[in-house]
Amino acid sequence: MKKNWKTWIAGGAALTLLVSALTLPTLAASGSRIAHLGYANMKVTLNGQTVDLRDAYGNEVEPFTINGTTYLPVASIGKALGLNVSWDNSTKTVILTTSSESQSTGTSGGAANAGSYLGEAKAREIALNHAGISAAQATFVRSQFEYDDGRAVYDVDFWSGNKEYDYEIDARSGAIVSYDFDIEGYVPGSSGGTQSSADIGAGKAKTIALNHAGVSASNAVFLHAKLDYDDGRRTYEVEFYSGSKEYDYEIDAATGEILSYDFDAERYTAADSSGSYIGEARAKQIVEQRAGTTGTYREFKLERDDGRMVYEGELRSGQTEYDFTIDASTGTILEWETDR
Repeated sequence: MKKNWKTWIAGGAALTLLVSALTLPTLAASGSRIAHLGYANMKVTLNGQTVDLRDAYGNEVEPFTINGTTYLPVASIGKALGLNVSWDNSTKTVILTTSSESQSTGTSGGAANAGSYLGEAKAREIALNHAGISAAQATFVRSQFEYDDGRAVYDVDFWSGNKEYDYEIDARSGAIVSYDFDIEGYVPGSSGGTQSSADIGAGKAKTIALNHAGVSASNAVFLHAKLDYDDGRRTYEVEFYSGSKEYDYEIDAATGEILSYDFDAERYTAADSSGSYIGEARAKQIVEQRAGTTGTYREFKLERDDGRMVYEGELRSGQTEYDFTIDASTGTILEWETDR
């Protein structure tokens, strides 16, 4: 990647990286002049994939031409090439660095402008302070800049002891958007709280799940039945197969109450249906109309979800992923998520 971007910049004399769309620099001079900007719905591809061009606020931007020269948004192009981009206003300098160089100079990662976002180090600090964990006690899995539903965030994941912490932090304000933690290998009675110390045991949890599903033990193949810790409550995660169906249960470890459950029909095909479904072509049309674009389906399947037949999958267009669940009978979009 490092060799590629150097070659690309050196050989692209006609492609000028632009910091301000309205200020046109001249050699060894400063100032501005009126210019005619030509737009032609231009796209940029990198290794055959369309680059998602956005400014530091997540808004879509478009290349344009001035007197035959094409100008590109420096932040978007830098991000696509694996570079970090920042702006030194005192020297009027665009600063491009590789990831390794940014770590040594203290420049924040991703396409984030050093003066616009918190930076990964600050995001980690916020997560650690909220969790009450010192840096020396934590092992970080990742801390990266990304867009989630149009919001610039840092995803921060780390371990401390047998706990896994997951944080999503607003990249500008530092507000904690969401967080969660799980205790692996949890031992009953090792935590305080208001939940009873009673424990129904993995065997009883299996029986509760089987009875609810209407499946006999002889017809079930268990994947796991393990004690876990979810949002401050001890639970049993029970997962098993019966025929072509996969069942997932979350059961309160103290009371045996079913907190959540789900099942999916694996390897389900349209030939199994009554013929009353909207069909794959129509389902994809609904997805593309909602997304406002076409792309590549990385996953697309018809299956049963909570007793309802649905189309589920993921559409990839440029650097944007659309995850969807559509009612197979009515075409209603049940779930929709956009990630960049």
